[in-house]
Amino acid sequence: MGFINQIIQGSLLSHERLMEAREHYSPTDRALPPAQAFDRWTQRILIQSELGSAREIAGLTDEELSAMEAEFVRCPKRPGSSRTRSTVPTGLALAAIGAVALAMQALFRDSSTAGYLAVQMASGACVLVGLVLLAIGVVSAFSTLHLELSHGTAGLYFGRLDEEHPWLFKTMNLTRHPAAEEYRQRVLRERGWLRGVDYMIMRETVRVQDAADLTLSARLVAERIQLLPAPGGGPIHKARLTNERGGT
Repeated sequence: MGFINQIIQGSLLSHERLMEAREHYSPTDRALPPAQAFDRWTQRILIQSELGSAREIAGLTDEELSAMEAEFVRCPKRPGSSRTRSTVPTGLALAAIGAVALAMQALFRDSSTAGYLAVQMASGACVLVGLVLLAIGVVSAFSTLHLELSHGTAGLYFGRLDEEHPWLFKTMNLTRHPAAEEYRQRVLRERGWLRGVDYMIMRETVRVQDAADLTLSARLVAERIQLLPAPGGGPIHKARLTNERGGT
C-alpha cells in the first residue's frame, strides 16, 4: 500500500487538481536543510507559473540562493526514495532466480524427488513477485518523471549567470532594454550575483514594457517614428510624409 499511495500522491494530475483547489497554497517550514529546501522549490516550480516561481525565488537572499545552487551542484539529478531505487533491482533478481529455477526443473522434469512440485510453485511465485515489483518500480519512476524535469529547471533558476549557464547570452540581449538594464544594476547593487531567476524577471519586464507600448495610439507611434533629431542636439524636426506621387 505504501508504494500505491506514493504513486497516487506523485501523480501529476491528482496533485495539480489538489493545488488548484487551494490556489497553489502549500506553506512549509522555511528553516529546512538544503536537500529538503531544494525539493520544496522543485515542487513549487512544477505547480506554479514561471513568473510566480521567479517572483518567490528572486526575493531570497544571496546566501539562500548560493545554498540552493550548491545543493544542485552536489546532486544534479533528483534522488529517488530508497524503496524506489531498490524495487527494480530486487524485482529483477527475484524474476531471474525464479526463471533459472524453473529452467533447471524443466531439465529434470522426470525427477521423482520429493517436494518437486513445492519447489516448482516457489519458483513460479518468485517470478511473479519479481515481475510485480519490477512493474511497480517502473510505474513509480514514470510517475515522478515530471519532478525530474522540474529539478533541472530549479537548478537553472538558482545557478549563477556565469560562462557555463545556458541563459547567459539571452540575458545579455535583454540588457539592451532600459528597464531590464535598470533591474540588472539594482540586483548587482542590492543582492549580488545575477542568476537564472533574474533572467526570468528581466524577460517578463521587457515583455510587459513591450505590451504597454502596443497600447499606444497608431497616430502617436507614427509621429514618434517620423521624428528626426537635428545634428548637434538641436531642436527636433519632424520629417514630412509624402504621398505616392511625390507630393507633400
